[in-house]
Amino acid sequence: MEELKTLLEKYVNIVYSKQNQENKKYWENADEPFLAERWRGRSLRKENTPFTMAMDISGYSKVLDIDCLAYYAKPEIQLKEQLRYAIWEYENLKCHRAFDNTAFVSFGTALEASFFGAKIHFLPGQAPWFDEREPIFKDKADLLKLKPFDFYNSGLCGRAHYFYETMKKLTEGYDINVMFPITLRSPFSIAIMLRGFENLLVDIYEDPEFFDDILTTIAGYLKEYAKARAKFLNEPMPKFMLCNDEISTPTLSDRLYREKVLPIERDLAVFAGGVRYWHSCGVTTDFYESIASIPGLQMMHIGPWSDVKKAAEVFSKKDIAIEICLNSVADIYEGNEDEMRAKLLSIKEACDGKVRYQVRADGFAVLNSVEFTMEKIRQWNKVALEVFPG
Repeated sequence: MEELKTLLEKYVNIVYSKQNQENKKYWENADEPFLAERWRGRSLRKENTPFTMAMDISGYSKVLDIDCLAYYAKPEIQLKEQLRYAIWEYENLKCHRAFDNTAFVSFGTALEASFFGAKIHFLPGQAPWFDEREPIFKDKADLLKLKPFDFYNSGLCGRAHYFYETMKKLTEGYDINVMFPITLRSPFSIAIMLRGFENLLVDIYEDPEFFDDILTTIAGYLKEYAKARAKFLNEPMPKFMLCNDEISTPTLSDRLYREKVLPIERDLAVFAGGVRYWHSCGVTTDFYESIASIPGLQMMHIGPWSDVKKAAEVFSKKDIAIEICLNSVADIYEGNEDEMRAKLLSIKEACDGKVRYQVRADGFAVLNSVEFTMEKIRQWNKVALEVFPG
């Protein structure tokens, strides 16, 4: 308990530190409570833009010796380890990220699939994942068998409430807000978890009505969760995050996305008053115009294989901020300083003066060894500060 007290005090000091207050000037959402574990900022700037860095939980598990099984099983461990890695980020990653006074109940991207009865695996050294071996939706009858959504008992909801109440008690007396989890995945992404990737893609052509029913059902659950969460917390319903790693060419065409997936995403946007973040690590260049049509979209993720220049052109038209993410292996682990610098300068040339943007290097996992990984992160950090000093 003494260790937790020390960590809480240290983290709150970071939140109100001069450096953190200075970093807030880069971000449109600096004073908005962030609702998901991995902080992402909407840049205010088209020039002198910020960059951010972060590891994923598998990286932190090795660098900081975090027990992932305990992290997702015990709220006191999750709180303690979140504070440890946030403090580590502040001390070791010299970027423009802003820290806010929040702690998070987090189950990675497994929460949504659990609503529908998916078996969730908790594994050493990584975030939880769903069981892919047996589809939840084998046929239309399975949709009819679904139980109504229960905010207190469906899937991991019961565990979320236990974590939330415990973390609130542990942070009493400190300027820390505990965030009850929001949903992260899009209906299409969740459908792939529940139906299977190949099955769902075949459904688009062979049984489009079943495909539509699956996405509509999932969207209904997401709406019920969002409404119940807002009522439980007595606060406004947040805009959705739509994480869509499975949306990528050549797997899906823009025509299919526009006709079969986009209508559900637009419906969720209208329901919640917008979308705070649309994400896919895939090749999304062909989808830019369609995605930009989502009402109230605030920020778009541009992955390493997507066209940065075109993103700047398309999303600037509606003043949608973009987050340009690097390939942590090719651009950082395998790159030398000259190659890193050239990559960052090419982004700067494509975006400066055109669009609000940030450059982000995240998802760092430990490659080869902790020592090698940290050496490459420090090397990239040095070059990034030269190109994007702020």
